[in-house]
Amino acid sequence: MGFNDLSIKFKLILYIVVGVFLVLAVSTGVIITTVTIQQEKLAYQQSIEMARDYANQFDGDMKKSEAIAKTLANSMAVYSSSDRDEVNDMLRNLLLKNPSLTGVYVGYEPNAFDGKDAEYAGTNGHDETGRFVPYWNNINGNVSLEPLVYYEEQDYYQIPKRFMIDVVTEPYYYQGIFMVSFDSPIIKDGSFVGVGGVDVSLQYIDDVVGNVKAFDTGYAFVTGNTGILVSHPVHKEWIASKTLYDFGIPEISEAADNIKKGKGGNFETVDPATGKDAIMFYEPVKTGNYSFILVVPKDEMLAGVASLRNKLIIISAISIAFMGLVAYLIAMSITRPINNIVTSFKLISRDAVEGKLDARANTDVGVDFREIPKGLNEILDAVTAPIRENMRVTNALSKGELKTRIQLELKGKFKQAGDTLDNFAEYLDRIVEDSNSVLTAIQNNDFSRSVRVYGEGDLRILTNGIEQTRLSLDEATTERKKAENALRESEKKFRTLFDSTSDAIYLHDMEGNILEVNQLACERMGYTHDEFLLMKQTDIDGTFTGEYLLELIKELCKLKSNIFETVHVTKSGKKLPVELSSRLIKYEGKKAVLTIARDITERKRTEKALKEYAEQLEYSNKMKEEMERVVNSSPVIVFKWRMEKDWPVEFVSENVTQIGYTVEDFISGRTKYVDILHPDDRERFHPLIEDHKNNHSDQFNQEYRIFTKYGDVRWVDERTYIEMGETGDILLQGIILDITERKKAQQALLKNEEIRKKEIHHRVKNNLQVISSLLFLEAENFKDKEIIEAFLDSRNRVRSMALIHEELYQSGDMSTIDFADYTQNLLNFLKKSYFMESKSIKLNSKIENAYLGMDTAIPLGMIINELVSNSLKHGFPHTSEGNVSVTLGLEGNEFILEISDDGIGFPENVDFRQTTSLGLQLVTTLVDQINGTIELESNKGTSFKIRFKEFKSKVKV
Repeated sequence: MGFNDLSIKFKLILYIVVGVFLVLAVSTGVIITTVTIQQEKLAYQQSIEMARDYANQFDGDMKKSEAIAKTLANSMAVYSSSDRDEVNDMLRNLLLKNPSLTGVYVGYEPNAFDGKDAEYAGTNGHDETGRFVPYWNNINGNVSLEPLVYYEEQDYYQIPKRFMIDVVTEPYYYQGIFMVSFDSPIIKDGSFVGVGGVDVSLQYIDDVVGNVKAFDTGYAFVTGNTGILVSHPVHKEWIASKTLYDFGIPEISEAADNIKKGKGGNFETVDPATGKDAIMFYEPVKTGNYSFILVVPKDEMLAGVASLRNKLIIISAISIAFMGLVAYLIAMSITRPINNIVTSFKLISRDAVEGKLDARANTDVGVDFREIPKGLNEILDAVTAPIRENMRVTNALSKGELKTRIQLELKGKFKQAGDTLDNFAEYLDRIVEDSNSVLTAIQNNDFSRSVRVYGEGDLRILTNGIEQTRLSLDEATTERKKAENALRESEKKFRTLFDSTSDAIYLHDMEGNILEVNQLACERMGYTHDEFLLMKQTDIDGTFTGEYLLELIKELCKLKSNIFETVHVTKSGKKLPVELSSRLIKYEGKKAVLTIARDITERKRTEKALKEYAEQLEYSNKMKEEMERVVNSSPVIVFKWRMEKDWPVEFVSENVTQIGYTVEDFISGRTKYVDILHPDDRERFHPLIEDHKNNHSDQFNQEYRIFTKYGDVRWVDERTYIEMGETGDILLQGIILDITERKKAQQALLKNEEIRKKEIHHRVKNNLQVISSLLFLEAENFKDKEIIEAFLDSRNRVRSMALIHEELYQSGDMSTIDFADYTQNLLNFLKKSYFMESKSIKLNSKIENAYLGMDTAIPLGMIINELVSNSLKHGFPHTSEGNVSVTLGLEGNEFILEISDDGIGFPENVDFRQTTSLGLQLVTTLVDQINGTIELESNKGTSFKIRFKEFKSKVKV
């Protein structure tokens, strides 16, 4: 039995069932796979987000504790009272205000706090050394004070001391409390003096993490940087005694390595606590390199995926069975009429269904059945003509051709359909014409033309909407005209009041943009009205900055009005003191500030005069008392000498006793002023005064040494006025001030300054060397030759500057460098950088023993770097032998630097001043920077000659 012998019903059922089965099987497989993957990703993502949220929560808690420690250390760094009781009160209050803390403390180096450690040895809060190491804690429930311990060996003190950095310790037990410490160094004047820190109990982490649940039986725990367990919901004995490495599971040990590096991730493994397959998610707690670990049984996390897969399989099976039943019913409903249809009608029925009205039945059949297809063809002819005419009219109406009508003479029901279509077209044409008339009138602002033809049904909505729109526009236009008239009248009244006041008035928005001013403001400030409208309030204010003025506006929003004084600057630059009275108003529907500016120039002038008079009166009353007190209590000794031999003293202040003498010693003549002068300074004392007298100077000052009555040598600063008497004699009156300590301090400062400069140059050199190394390492990440060459060129430029700072660090005067030594070091570096050891290219230098300042040495070093690098890279393309020379000589007051090679020479078609090469652009720029000139010779090889002057240089012979 062949396939063609099967019934249509069987074939339909077979096709539908097999097709549905294949579609459902494929789609179900795709859906199950897709949903399974998505569900797995969702489960993973939910677990990762949960771990990340808790990690961020703990990180925030630890950052808070770390911030307290940093704030404590910074506060102690600027603390200068050296009061131990005051610091203890501060630490105790800090502990009370932060219940999350277990302990608060500071620890100082020996005698670094107040220099009194010996006085406090063995007292409360101090150990036997007396060092200031108070530790306030609530370990026993109450706040108590005890000294810090183990600070000489443990990390909480030693790491900040050695490396001057903040530290978060690994978890540890102290007096039965599992805790962690946050410590920051206390640094004064660049030196370590102690630490400030806080202790935080880790019990709260175990309490919080113990309540974390993931899916049904999943749990979480926290580890430290070394993998030590900080919490565990089941095995409490593991806390502080077990690390991740102790489980002996490779995946967990690898995760412990990642935790040390501050990384997060997830992996499948066997849970050491339950022995079940599980997925562990770990996220770093960045502060302290802790990690939050979430453990989820694998079967629980993917339980939803398996359940969903099973449901989809069941639904697919039910769908296949249902579609089999539906296929059977469809086959039964189709096969019955098909058996009664004549084969010749199949083509006609199919074409008719597809809208092909020209299809006709085949009349070439048996004579007994010929009338059936002929009758069918006649019926089709009678039906298709009216349909085509109605379609023509309908298409015309849809295109807006509302005058189109039925032209074919129809009969019966077809005539009724045609008449109905014509009536609808006529009706629609009248509605459209009437509505167009109304809309045209509205466009011409004529709102009196009303709708006269109303539609029915949905067309009624259209015509009613047009009429309602006309009425609304008519009403709105009437109200707008009334409002415009009222606004013009209000503006007229406002302008009259605005311009009639005797004060300047400004109106500006909340950003300070001026919106309106009155005529008096224009006259007073010198700006036109249009100029004002382009300005801000800050453009005319000479006192307040833009930011502060906006703060005043914000304050005005709270107070509604305020009054303050400021200074306005007119267009000509004149400053005008004004009193501003501002009020918040509404302007054009927005907040604005109305300010009245009153000229208070006269009031300020009067106030200033009264204040000056009062100050002068008070000053004159106090001057006498003040001078007497100052003279006798200050370190300044007042003298009055006669310009005679040995400088006899006519007057000396009573505080001369501070150098051992009495007033009587000088007034009686037993001691002359020359007697107390140091012998080495006497020779220049008299000639200096003679010079000032001859030059008609009325005052002078000098520094010299004197002897006290006890024989001590002291430095003094003398400031003297020369007074001519009526008889022509000369009197000298002045003061001397003991500056011995200042002299000592100046010498110490000069020494410290030299050390500081050396340290700066040393650090700059180290930083530049680090940058040079980084550029070299980064170049290794690229394969493109041009990129690698660009990195190495930049590295060489940085290295040339680093060598300058190395030379300065090693020099004696810190201001100039030995340029010959520097050049040789630079050439040695370039030879290694370009791997010249394997070639026979020689780098020669002939530099006079010149010492150049840093402002000249750095540009010259970079010029040498660029030109020598160019010679090494481009001067010897076809040979491995050659010479590159650098010479520096002095002709008159001008230096000549020559960089040359005996290579192929510089290209003749290239202008080195206009080239796109960054190196040559840099050379010409650096030559201009030192006010020099540069010349190129390319006869035999390439030679650049640079001439410049260096005023701060010195040449050793």
